[in-house]
Amino acid sequence: MKEFLQKTSRLLAAGLLTAGSVTAVHAQRPARVATRVDSLRAARNAPITYSPVVFTMVSGKQVRGYVTSYDLFMHDKVECYELPPNQLPPPPMKEMAVERIKTMVVEGHTLDALTKNGKPLGMLAENMTPAAGAKIYGYSITKANMYIPIPLLVGAAFIPVGSHDKYFWYVQPAGGIIQEVPRSDKAFATLMATAFADYPELAARVRQQDPNAGYKNMPQLVRDYNAHFAGGK
Repeated sequence: MKEFLQKTSRLLAAGLLTAGSVTAVHAQRPARVATRVDSLRAARNAPITYSPVVFTMVSGKQVRGYVTSYDLFMHDKVECYELPPNQLPPPPMKEMAVERIKTMVVEGHTLDALTKNGKPLGMLAENMTPAAGAKIYGYSITKANMYIPIPLLVGAAFIPVGSHDKYFWYVQPAGGIIQEVPRSDKAFATLMATAFADYPELAARVRQQDPNAGYKNMPQLVRDYNAHFAGGK
């Protein structure tokens, strides 16, 4: 009987030790992490956002399509779909050269193909004054603030740190030729006073080189110009 009790105690102890080991293994098991399959599944199931777009081609033909992204200033080409891209299998993407496009209308924005003396400039930019006589187009380029040199075996590489948007403008006075807006005060005042000629009060401020009517104020000047004509003045 004594021997039986000893064997039973040893078996119970072994069982408890095994259970404790299993519990410890479960307790130490790390939380499940996302795998590549999970990422692919999430990407596949993620909703695709897109916007309808209407192109008017240089030929005069209108073409409807869909874009998943766009800028208000575009170079070279526009990537689009003939059918909504949120279907399986997804429709093929097409590339349209900007030289073939006259206008592009998307989400209330009208982008025109810029030309000078009949020659395409190879860009689409938003017409910011569609209801007025003069046409003004704005765009920005992201530029690095400064560079940090990284020594190499031969020479050094310069890595950009931080960035800012630098704005540029094109203007086409009513009946005139499109021109890039100059940054110098005198040249800016001469050109933009002509461009704003159908809004005499604003043209006068620019011509007189008002401190708040220079190149750096161009966004506000455009807003004032638009508001003037939107009010039916």
